[in-house]
This record gives sequence, C-alpha cells and structure tokens, in this order.
Amino acid sequence: MKKALLVLLLTALLIPSLCSCSYYSDEQAALIIDEVLTKEAELNGYIYGNSFDTAEDPGDDVNSSYQVYYTVAPDSKYLTLSSLMGAVDDLIASGSRSEIYSYAFEGLSTDDFSAPARFAEDEKGNLQINVAENSYAGMRTAAVLGSARVLRSNKTHIKAEFTAIRTSSSGQKTEAVLDVEIIYEDGAWKLLRQTFIASVVSEEDI
Repeated sequence: MKKALLVLLLTALLIPSLCSCSYYSDEQAALIIDEVLTKEAELNGYIYGNSFDTAEDPGDDVNSSYQVYYTVAPDSKYLTLSSLMGAVDDLIASGSRSEIYSYAFEGLSTDDFSAPARFAEDEKGNLQINVAENSYAGMRTAAVLGSARVLRSNKTHIKAEFTAIRTSSSGQKTEAVLDVEIIYEDGAWKLLRQTFIASVVSEEDI
C-alpha cells in the first residue's frame, strides 16, 4: 500500500513538470518565428498583393470583371509558375497548401462560385498574373518582430502567439494578438497555417 502511494506521489510530481515544459524559450522561438513571418510577408505580397510589376501597363484591365492575364516584368523575382510554386512549398507545410494553391494556381470552384487562378503561364512558359484579381488588396496587418510568446513547443513544432498591428482603410491602428504554428519539415521551418500578414515591423516602429 505504501509503495503504491509512493508511486502515485512521484507520478503527480512528475506530470506537471512534463506538461509545462517547452522545448524553446520565448527568445529562441521569436528568432525562428521572426524569420518565418518575414518570409511570409514577402511571399504574401507576390501571391495576394501587388509586388509583381507587369511587362506591359494593364491600364483599365485592373478594373475588369473578368480575368485578364499579363506577363510579369522580366526583372521580377519569380518568372515561372514553377518558381512561384517552389517559394510556396518552401514556406508552407506540405499538408497546408490546398487553400493557397486553389487561389493562386488551380482556381476555385464550388456549386455556387468559381474563380480563376490568379497565376498562369503563357505559351512560352512565362509567369502571368490576373491583374483584375484584387480580393486581398486590403491586407494591412503587420507582425511585430520579437513579440512571439510560446504556447507549446517541441523540437520540430512551435505554436506561439505574436503581437500584430492592424491598420484600417482610414489609417487607424489597433493592436491584436494572433496565433502562429510552424513545423520543421524538409530541413526548414514552415507554416502550418497562414497568418496573412502584409508586413513586419519592429517594436520601435510602432
């Protein structure tokens, strides 16, 4: 009986310490997450924003109700569909790409709604962008670098929260706390869920 009680006591003492452990400190996680969020903000500018210039001025086609594809400028960071897909694969975990792939590369289709992919290729294999697609033009959320706080982590998985600044269309800024979850896959840290941030800022810039 005494032996059983001793085992129970030791187990009770060990379980809290096991549950409260986090593999990474806030400072360690912040360094990793800052790098991932910086990469995401840049990629979001290309996928959802206006980071691509086009080889020709699209003029009024940007206001078209239909898809209008223009070849990206020859000095763009990404010049082919495969290179842009590769950038997505490098940052988004393999099991979490369906949403971004549908929007960017495959198109969306349901019983009630359909939309073309934002990107395509011309007959020469050059990357093209649908200049009439601007659904995400209002993305104005900035992640604050160095603000990550670990919720839980192990060697290959970090879930944390970070401070973000949201700017309204009128310029009003509000602070928010957002979650981010990343895993170590194929030699790199990748997002399990997109945060849809548009930029990153330092605490001094707030």
